[in-house]
Parts: sequence; C-alpha cells; structure tokens
Amino acid sequence: MFAQRALRPLSRARAFHFSAPRCALTPQIPLGRPLTSTDYTVQLMTAANSGRFADCLQLAERMKKDGIKPDYTVYNVLMTFAARERSWLFAWAIFDDMILAGVQPTAATFVHLIAAQAERPHINLWNALDRMQQFGIKPTAPIYTAIIQCFAEEGNAESALSQLLAMKRAGIVPELSAAQSVISMVAVLGLARLAIELALWFESVSNRRLENHIWMECLHASAKHLYLDGVLKCWPLVTGELNLVPTELITNAVLNTGARHGHPELATEALRLFQVANVEWKEYHFAALIEAFCRNDQLKEALQTLPIMKTSNIMPTPSTTRFLLDAIKHDVSTLDAAWAIIDEIHAAGQELDIDSLKVIIEASIHLGDLQRAVGIYKSFSDYKLAPDLPTFYLLLDGCIGAQHRQLGDLLIEDMKVAQIKPDPVIFEKMIELCLTQEVYEDAFFYLEEMKAAGFVPPATVYEAILQKTLVAEDTRSSLVLQEMQECGYSPRDTRSRPAATAIRVNKTRRARS
Repeated sequence: MFAQRALRPLSRARAFHFSAPRCALTPQIPLGRPLTSTDYTVQLMTAANSGRFADCLQLAERMKKDGIKPDYTVYNVLMTFAARERSWLFAWAIFDDMILAGVQPTAATFVHLIAAQAERPHINLWNALDRMQQFGIKPTAPIYTAIIQCFAEEGNAESALSQLLAMKRAGIVPELSAAQSVISMVAVLGLARLAIELALWFESVSNRRLENHIWMECLHASAKHLYLDGVLKCWPLVTGELNLVPTELITNAVLNTGARHGHPELATEALRLFQVANVEWKEYHFAALIEAFCRNDQLKEALQTLPIMKTSNIMPTPSTTRFLLDAIKHDVSTLDAAWAIIDEIHAAGQELDIDSLKVIIEASIHLGDLQRAVGIYKSFSDYKLAPDLPTFYLLLDGCIGAQHRQLGDLLIEDMKVAQIKPDPVIFEKMIELCLTQEVYEDAFFYLEEMKAAGFVPPATVYEAILQKTLVAEDTRSSLVLQEMQECGYSPRDTRSRPAATAIRVNKTRRARS
C-alpha cells in the first residue's frame, strides 16, 4: 500500500512494534463472513483509539489485499495517528497513497500532514504547504494552528508570530492553542507589550478566553522588565478577576516596578499580597515601598514607613533609607521641607523612628551643614530618642569632612556619658579625624586604644597613618611599617618599599644571629 521509501528507514525497535499480534484487533468478526469496508473502518478506529499504530497500518494493508479501496475516513484515521506519533515519513507515505487512490485531500488532511512535520527541518513544512497550494486548499484556523505548533516546537517565535498576524490580516479567528503558544513565546522573550496586545486582540475576536497561566506569564514579563502599563493591566486581572495568587518572584517584580515608577499604590498591593501568600516581609520589600513613595514626592509617607518596619521586627539598613537620603539631600529647601515633616509627624503624636533623624543628619552633612547636623543630634531627646552608634558614625564623618577635631572629642565624651562603647568603626574614624590635623599625635593614641580594646586595626588604618608619616617625613614611619608586617599587611605606598625591604633584611640578620 505505501511507498517503499516509507518503510526502509524504520528502526529495529519500530519493526518489532509493527509485528503486533492480529488477535489484538477488535471487534471480532463472525467466522466465514468476508470483511466489509465498514468492518475495516471500525477496526481501524478501534486500533487508533487504543494507540496501536502498527495495527492500523496492517489493517490498511489487508484492505488493499482484499480488494477493498480505502476511503477518506480510513486515510483520515491513518493521518491522524501519524500526526499524533510525529511519524512524518509515514504521514507522507499515507498522503502519497491517498492521492494515488484518487481520494482528494481536505484541509483536515493537511492539518495532520503539517502536524507530523513538527520535529523535522523547515523544508518538510514548506513541502506540505506547497502541496496544499497545489490542491487549492486555503489555510484554515486548524492549519494555522498546526503551522504555529511546528514553529513553537523549535522556539521560533518570529515565524509563529508572523503566522498569527497573517490570520489577523485574513480575518481568521485563531484557535486557543495557537494564540496561547504565540503569546507565551512572546512573553518569555520579554516582549510584554506585544504579548498583552495579542492577548487582548484574541479575547476581543474569539468566544474563548485565555487560560489563567497566559495572563500570569504576561504579568511576569511586564514586571520583570518594569513595564508599568502592562503590570497595571495584568495585575488587577490576575489578582482580582481571576483571583490568582502570583508567585513570590512575580510579586516581588511587581513591587520593584511600583518602586521604579513611583507608584506606591501598586507597591502597597504587592506587599498586601505577600501577606495573603504567607510570605514573610523582608527589608528589601519596605525599601521598594519607600522608593515608590519618594519617587512620587510622598516624603511623609516614606518616613512613616520606617516605624512600621520595626513593628514587623525588620530593622532598616542604609539601603532602606537610600532613596530618602537622595530625596532630602537635593538642596537646602528639600532639607528644610523634610525637617518640617519630621516636626509635623511628631506634633501629631505619631511614632518617629531614629532612622528618620539620621537621614536628616546625613543629608545635612552632605550639604556641608555640620552645624545643623549637630543641632539635630542635640534635639534627639525632644523626640524621646537616643543616638546610637550609627548616629556617631555620621557625625564623625561630618567632623572628618570639616576637619573639626574638637567636635570629634566632644562626641567621644558624649558616647562615654551615654555608656556607648566604641567599636572598631569609631576608632577608625577618630584616627582618620586626627590625621586631618597638622599635629596628629592622637592618631597613635587611638591606634593603641583600639588594640587595647581587643580590636585588630585593619590595613587601611595603617596605610593612612603611614602615608601621613611619610608626607611629614616622620621617622615613626618605620615603626608603622614594622607593625604592618607583623600583622601580615603589605604597604601599597611605593615610597615605603625601601624601608620595608630594610626592615625585612634586619629581621633576617637578627634571626641568623
């Protein structure tokens, strides 16, 4: 029945499969009665429904031997099975035999023929389309679906999209599977706007609705690429109309989109959904919310977010307040406005967080207004707050920038009164402050104090002292070098290399003696 070229490439495993026992064919025919065309058709359909492709081929061969000419129904069953099994070679053989038998193919025939080529090179698909054109059959929605699925199998989104757009131009309503395949591929490629436009167009021309996961993919693509309009379209649809709960990854992307575009309502909705999904709030969630408020010029709401964080046992970090700082440090007017908001929050009896005041201090130092920074520090008690170590970090940074050594000493005294023990950072900043002066003896004092407190000075501290002594031609530079080497540090200043070499030579000589 089939051309010999269709049978040669069969693998050994498939050949064994084709030797299925004939007793498997059902239903049973009474003995002595010859099989009719209807009998063969019924048996063919039974074998096809049972997934026995080999039996289908055997039955078709027996029909030919019995002189019964297969009709369109028989060929359609065989083509359907060939497409399902991706048996492209058998599909072509069946098609050729169909033509030789004088049975005219229909659009359904080419649907199966094209579908069978899904795992083959493009030339097979184009051959099928050429034959379809030869028989004067125009593409239908199922044919377009088969073509699109072929391109989808290999991830060829561009060709699949071109077929969908061809359907749109021809006024053909796509089948659900075809539309979803293209929209999904486009969304995965990050073309969120195009994916959403295709989704909206399909639902406007079809009586079918897209499956939920397609809208979720559109939301993910929009949020991943910070496409605000897409998120604003998909988010209410997914979480409201479809009543779905996006994954933590998608929700976090939505939160970041709200932050980047200054859309606090969207960011707040994302935070609310984390609660619904039992996802624990993290610092970076609130950092995104604060960013959204700041970008939308809602500084008061951003400042009020800080105490809310602490009620959730989440401590703000410098990254949390970074956008607050960026919004406040712009100029003196924005700093004054922020300070007025602080007073407004306090006057309303609302909780005020220490990080709010620290941001004002940092902004003041950035603008070179150390006096205002100290004034804010002195007013902590008015807000029933007490300075912490990071507060002194900021103030000492201001002292270093202004080379104000006396203020640094006063801050150290305040720390003692408040019974706040200096940590390595405090010692490092005090050493750096001392080195801004012409007389820098106290740098060595704080170095010794740091070691006495049980802290190991980092290489940066030694480097700073070494550079100062080298510039001042201070003979103590050799002592600094020696101590650096004892700590395992190597000096980066090239001026110290001869002295470092001499120290190593002397140490070697002493070891030998």
